[in-house]
Amino acid sequence: MRRPVVVIGGGTSGCTVAALLAATTTREIVLIESGNVSTHDDEPRFMDVISEENTPPFAMVRLVEGGIAVPYAQANVLGGGSAINGMILSGEPPVSVEGLTRLAKVDEMGSVSRALLAAGGAPSRLWWNGGRWNPGRAVQHLVEEGRVSIVKQDVVLLTGDSDAVHEVHTEDSVIEADHVVMCAGAIATPMLLLSSGMGAINPQIGVGLQDHPTIAFTMARLDSDRGVFDASVHLKGVTNSGGRFIALAYERVSREVSSDALITVSLMSPTSRGTVSMRDGEVSVSMNMLSTQADIDGMRESVRELVRICNSPSVQRTTRSISVDDRGAHLQDLEGLGELELDQWIRGHLSFVSHASSSCSSAIDADGGLRGFANVTIADASGLPTVPSETPAASVTIEATRIGRSLGEKLA
Repeated sequence: MRRPVVVIGGGTSGCTVAALLAATTTREIVLIESGNVSTHDDEPRFMDVISEENTPPFAMVRLVEGGIAVPYAQANVLGGGSAINGMILSGEPPVSVEGLTRLAKVDEMGSVSRALLAAGGAPSRLWWNGGRWNPGRAVQHLVEEGRVSIVKQDVVLLTGDSDAVHEVHTEDSVIEADHVVMCAGAIATPMLLLSSGMGAINPQIGVGLQDHPTIAFTMARLDSDRGVFDASVHLKGVTNSGGRFIALAYERVSREVSSDALITVSLMSPTSRGTVSMRDGEVSVSMNMLSTQADIDGMRESVRELVRICNSPSVQRTTRSISVDDRGAHLQDLEGLGELELDQWIRGHLSFVSHASSSCSSAIDADGGLRGFANVTIADASGLPTVPSETPAASVTIEATRIGRSLGEKLA
């Protein structure tokens, strides 16, 4: 009897790959995902989902930035990041996912989003059609039919020969595997591979990590018109240094704090690269953000643009005040800073948007095969060549579909 195909991680890519393999092969498919089934599919507001205390849909991992340990949110729910966010596209969707999206309507926008629209923004394209787009739904009926089995545990180790993985070790079981598909995300995938000693054979594992550097301002709003969706409007532009940025408005900062809104700017075409690496027997993660001059220049100009947006008449009419940090500093405090001073301020206030990508892009072949290992495929965001200039959900879905179909043909 053949051993099963084991898919590690039930996020956007893992659910997509598991569903495709179940549909195109007769192989036993085991999907390992420690998170719960999403309970947020009918919740349109992203900030409400991530601030849910009873069933938080994410887990925190530790990164090291500038020698300081900082928390980084990773999806921990069946369906992954797409079940939490995955709702925003600022351009035309790829044909393969066009039917899953629609443009936000003005009457669905809150007052802060409409202010951003008046300041030059455009309606976002939303992954919403009566419910949050969740790829976890693609496998739930297959589980009921017995085509996919879900193991709700964390994977701790992969073992096998020098060129193949034969066993997947979870917290309290060992699963034999004929083929392993890594879909745990751009941080957890290289962490697991490195912890299993596979970096000695493929030293490119963990190299090239990226995310979108982001700055957020808090807006004390004058009204309670929060609309239906967060980030239903975006404002895109290109800096003088060639960097692409996007500004987004979130109608409240959390489920509990509805009087404040957030407005953010992210550099969507970063060139800086970080690493997931082994140091003294432990895995270390560093985004290494703003490590290139192009990113420093691009982020500085993006923040200047965010200040301009916040000073626009439409935004000023909707807010009582705008704070640029948690100490209550205001826009005027940034406007008087020179380039070096602003660069220093930005480094001290950078945040992450949990779009980690590309940490194994140079470790795989064109079909996602992990070089040096005959039966390991990577199909998640870690295999993308660069962090997408959009929310990664579409790119991850398309790539997972391509790799899943190719692998299905080989395993059929």
